[in-house]
Amino acid sequence: MLVLALIVLSWGMGYSEENDLGLQSTQAIGEKRVLIVVARFPDATPTVPIEMVKRRAVSAFKAYVVEQSYGLASINADFRDYKTLLSSLSKYKVSQYNSQVDAGRVRKLVEDTMTTLENEVDFSSYDHILIIPAVSTTAGHGYGMICYCANPGMLTEIKKTHGKRSGGREPQYETLRSKGGKQFKGGVFVGAENANLGMFAHDYFHALGGIYGRGQRFAP
Repeated sequence: MLVLALIVLSWGMGYSEENDLGLQSTQAIGEKRVLIVVARFPDATPTVPIEMVKRRAVSAFKAYVVEQSYGLASINADFRDYKTLLSSLSKYKVSQYNSQVDAGRVRKLVEDTMTTLENEVDFSSYDHILIIPAVSTTAGHGYGMICYCANPGMLTEIKKTHGKRSGGREPQYETLRSKGGKQFKGGVFVGAENANLGMFAHDYFHALGGIYGRGQRFAP
């Protein structure tokens, strides 16, 4: 299914109401620059070695995207390890259930992470951001949710329907800002230090697709 998802996002054939499974977006084609940040909480100790986190989030992830897209898509990764956030884990922790996730906490995680890097990077040079909370997570424990797409997703209004789609086809993302006012408007996905490769890929594909029309999201 993940193979089909990226091909659907990549090959760019037009969508038609008669064929709801038609290929739908061209924006995944080519190389995408992804900023990968391991966000550490001051009161939580990482349990997965940083070398293992980097191997999964960079080399394995890059190879997976190239292979599953038949070479149509690739990732240029910029990996930043252990950027310590200002607040405790409890200020960022979210529900394990999608419908109960506090969007304010998601925004705080993303924007606080951006703040740790605002003097080091130019956010406009990246297409997407992957944030890795440095705490081992299972359902309801650790960070609360092991992996999800924040933008579009937890930060955007999305209608998940199987019926008629209408409206424009441009991707829509929330604008995110660091404390110093640096902005980023692109895909953001979050995966805990123990998230597996398939989880990263699934939510990265959501980030690639964006949302369109009246709040529908391209879904893997």
